[in-house]
Amino acid sequence: MVDSTASTPVSLDASDGVSLLHRRIHEYVAGEPLHVLLLGRNETTEQLAAAVERAGYRAKIVDSISHLLAREEPNTFAVVINLDVISERQHQWLIDLAESNKQWPVIALSQVDTLSIRATAVRMGGQAFFTTPYEPLRIVSELDALSERFERDPYQVLVIDDQQSVADYYASVLQQAGFITQTVVTPLTELMPYLQNHIPDLILLDLYMPDINGQEIAGIIRQMDNLISVPIVFLSCEMSPRHQLRALCTGADTFLTKPVRPADLLSAVESRIRRGRSVRNLVTRDSLTSLLNRRETLRRLQEEVARNHRYGHPFCLVMVDLDNFKFINDTYGHAMGDRVIVHFSKALVSSLRENDIVGRWGGEEFVLGLCDTGPEGAQQILARLAKHLENSSPGDNFHYTFSGGLISCSVEHNVDSMLEIADRCLYQAKKEGRNKFVVHRAADH
Repeated sequence: MVDSTASTPVSLDASDGVSLLHRRIHEYVAGEPLHVLLLGRNETTEQLAAAVERAGYRAKIVDSISHLLAREEPNTFAVVINLDVISERQHQWLIDLAESNKQWPVIALSQVDTLSIRATAVRMGGQAFFTTPYEPLRIVSELDALSERFERDPYQVLVIDDQQSVADYYASVLQQAGFITQTVVTPLTELMPYLQNHIPDLILLDLYMPDINGQEIAGIIRQMDNLISVPIVFLSCEMSPRHQLRALCTGADTFLTKPVRPADLLSAVESRIRRGRSVRNLVTRDSLTSLLNRRETLRRLQEEVARNHRYGHPFCLVMVDLDNFKFINDTYGHAMGDRVIVHFSKALVSSLRENDIVGRWGGEEFVLGLCDTGPEGAQQILARLAKHLENSSPGDNFHYTFSGGLISCSVEHNVDSMLEIADRCLYQAKKEGRNKFVVHRAADH
């Protein structure tokens, strides 16, 4: 098995007329803020720009398409277009840009909601459409989804082909577009260990292989609950529509006939990953914060506790709660309450590692699963989070604190008992004055 990580997403030549969805970024610089352009200046876009800035992005309002084209600076990844304040001629210019693949992904805004106006947005490269008045946090969530592949959660593709050279070729094409790829050439021995520890965004699967064929592998994958929604794309020299249809009946999403042009491969892969993530997020993510929802958090916790029991890897569970949140809602309004929750969610994600579990448990309560981390390391993480909140604000120089309860996993614990103990520790932290965290000790039983 080969694990390949692409460093910098790059734009590919689109001269063959195939427009790739959700990938337009002219130059990506790791560690620098991502940029969002807003076309059409009015009070609505000015308020939205402020919300985008609070979410950690750079926002720039541009007044014309010529200004839009001049903003090809590093890390620009999306444009928000207010369709109500641009002319019909500008509509057509933007459509022409999209058709020539020179447009960023578009988030369209309009007071009108008709099939015609939505079609116009799609022709411009629209990835999302919102009618005014809208909730800025929903647009920020869409920006989060559009930007995750560049920083927080790159697209990951598993390539299964018994010919190493073929697998390496398709992996290379994907890597040039910023994907992370892994290849499996002997699925009988390599595939199950990989799938037990990874969930790819998409699987590229050769149909004809010795020992076990692609149709059989697709059937096995569709029997696994955590992989049932992962898109499967068959790659094969098979030309018979009847054989292709039979292969698709096992649960694959599409069939690409070898040799596959790079642009066709990328178009098929990107569009399916984007849609697959959207469906997955509806099931596993909290709508306000984009963190894991309660059900998915519980599933992930059970996996990590089982891993702790099997291999002894350290694992800590933390339950945290925002202090005086009812007072925030009652005094500043529920809009500020939502803003605080989103701000805290982003602080959690930025403070933890990619393999940690970050879930919204309910209301202003969150659950963290800190993988390969003991109690001392967990306390250091919480201390850094508290320090970060001292120097960060969701707006208007407004500050808030949190309390937490922490427990380290051991063989006598299951998820339910850990959650119960962490909740008791959290209650104790609240009782002792808030803005602190309490660590469970074995002698506390």
